[in-house]
Amino acid sequence: MSERFVEKRTGSQSREYANLLCDFMFKRMFGSEANKDVLIWFLNMVLEDVDIADVSFIPTEHLGLTEEDRKVIFDISCTCSDGKTFIIEMQKGYQKYFRERALYYTTYPINAQGREARDRFEAERLEGVAADRFNWDYNLKPVIVVALLDFQFRHSEEWPKEKFHSSYRLLEDVVHEQMTDAIRFVFLELGRFKKRISELETAFEKWIYLLKNMHRMTEIPPEFSEPLFERLFLLAEIGNFTPDEMKQYYNSLENMGDYDNIIHTAQEEAEKRGLEKGLARGRAEGRAEGLAEGHAEAQVEIARKMLAAGMTVEQTAQLTGLAVDEVKELQ
Repeated sequence: MSERFVEKRTGSQSREYANLLCDFMFKRMFGSEANKDVLIWFLNMVLEDVDIADVSFIPTEHLGLTEEDRKVIFDISCTCSDGKTFIIEMQKGYQKYFRERALYYTTYPINAQGREARDRFEAERLEGVAADRFNWDYNLKPVIVVALLDFQFRHSEEWPKEKFHSSYRLLEDVVHEQMTDAIRFVFLELGRFKKRISELETAFEKWIYLLKNMHRMTEIPPEFSEPLFERLFLLAEIGNFTPDEMKQYYNSLENMGDYDNIIHTAQEEAEKRGLEKGLARGRAEGRAEGLAEGHAEAQVEIARKMLAAGMTVEQTAQLTGLAVDEVKELQ
């Protein structure tokens, strides 16, 4: 991990944290060698009956067939020491056949096991140590799909409304005997998780809460004082981003349709600060003046972020309503 994430911050200054569900942050958290322990920590909580000590990332390609698929599915794939393959995905928009899509995705690593077995046979045959013909026993290593869903499946009426964590395997209809452990699907329906911060009981619930709400926080709550959670906050603190990382982050937000919400939130926060200033002055006209001041502060703050993200002066002026000369002064 970069040194700029190691130092623990002190003081009461408010901070801005990234949205963990966008492509940039999803890969930053779960898809980098530097933060591999974060992925292992998360998987061990989601898969309670699996003990993962280490993983190796597999070079991935988006498996969708259309450009639209590539925008909404963010794949991370890795294996652990006993041969299990994990596919971790984030699905933002509702997709009617997402379960079927997840099933389709498992066919890729399953087929790859057969190809690898044949490749090993061919290599051994060239060395003169293989049998006369290829004879694979189909001993498949498990493939586990973990999908974070920012939408809700349409379940049966019996499905508990608050049940957000589900796990599916291949079972016999009557006695529910497991046919094989070669395929498993775990879905986290984030929209079904409604707990408030005071109601969180486990580290897993805290993880889910942060996935949904970290971008709304301005400090690390005492409920998240564990070292790995503090590490996650440092990882997501926008103030720690390089200019290039910031550009990637805001581009990612724009792609996920959340860019307007970021602007709206910045405006509300700055206007609130302005209102507080007006009320502190204790004058009736101070309220209006404070709101106006807050709105102006919001536009300046948004403009700075846009420039840092690589937008041109003209684009920034058009989106914020500031004059071109005002924007130039912020460079």
